[in-house]
Amino acid sequence: MIKKRYKIIGVTGFAHPACLIIRDASKFKSKLFLEYKSVSVNLKNTPYSLMELMSLNIKPGTYVEITANGCDEHAALQAIENSLSEGLYIEPEKRGDNWIFSKELCPFCEEADLR
Repeated sequence: MIKKRYKIIGVTGFAHPACLIIRDASKFKSKLFLEYKSVSVNLKNTPYSLMELMSLNIKPGTYVEITANGCDEHAALQAIENSLSEGLYIEPEKRGDNWIFSKELCPFCEEADLR
């Protein structure tokens, strides 16, 4: 399991970033969740994920946390981060190493995640 926190910096609303997140999440096997103000949205629950994400009413200057759990978790978070960074929608948290890793058995590929 990996968690990463991001500061939302886009000033034009959250519709486009939400679409990017859902698009990227759908490409991976890992379970992906976004948490904002103690509310968690399953990013792999399409078509409801986009509506749930939009209902969070995420504002610029606030933080979200994205959690990935599965055999391609690192690639999934990196893809989401790349898309949002290119659009200048996020700023990764700058408190040292903000990646949180957990060494557990991957339920999707039945191998230990040893990153």
